[in-house]
Amino acid sequence: MSLNNISPEPVKWFVHKPKDQVEWSKEESDQVTLLAQADVLFLISQLFVSPTANLQIFLKKEVPDIKELLSQAQIPKSEELAETYQHIRKQAESLNVDLWVAEYNRLFEGSIICPINESGFIRRDKGAILADISGFYTAFGFKLSEHAYEKVDYLTVELEFMAMLLVMLAQTPAAQEEAARTTHNALGSFSFDHLGEWLPTFCERLTENSTIIIYQDMSILLREAWNGILTHNHFPLPESAIQNPEEEEDGSPYECDMAD
Repeated sequence: MSLNNISPEPVKWFVHKPKDQVEWSKEESDQVTLLAQADVLFLISQLFVSPTANLQIFLKKEVPDIKELLSQAQIPKSEELAETYQHIRKQAESLNVDLWVAEYNRLFEGSIICPINESGFIRRDKGAILADISGFYTAFGFKLSEHAYEKVDYLTVELEFMAMLLVMLAQTPAAQEEAARTTHNALGSFSFDHLGEWLPTFCERLTENSTIIIYQDMSILLREAWNGILTHNHFPLPESAIQNPEEEEDGSPYECDMAD
């Protein structure tokens, strides 16, 4: 992934309702909702890349009708979350990049304060986790850029994969019920077995540990959007919260380094 290729308007798939169209059919409405949800996940995923001047430029570009996008995605509190996003943009304009990078490294890179990858939270065999994630990606033709430095379980990568599946589901013809069911099941399985297992705890720890408000706002936006998308699509929710990843049950330090 690279911000160098991001459009000034990051919303890729959301289509505005034509002014002369009275209302969508149910199928069209469902499709647009899925596309809007994909846009939201893609947009949020870009907020969590390593801070650079390019990220500041990216956030200076206003997303047209962000409130409408969140509303069409069937995400509750769309007006409040639109204000949260605008607050993130305003902070990014004045935030010192070096300070931002230092906080990013403190939170996500230098310790286990708030791992930004799945295997930083889950204690099960990391090799199996990464293999299962890679299996999902391969099955649906999702590939990381050759220049990407992120691993397969990095937050932005997993969010973009979910966004891609939502687009695939929206673009599947109604007559192809089996294909739609396969994609929907993949979304449910990936959200339950992977992102859903650690994203809520990630947001909680980010809110508790960040020393700059921008990451606290990003945490709110991510958590609320994720919950809204899961609820609307009836995806399963994890049955239990993740234990604190700082140490194992026997008290020994938990290693959050990713498996090669």
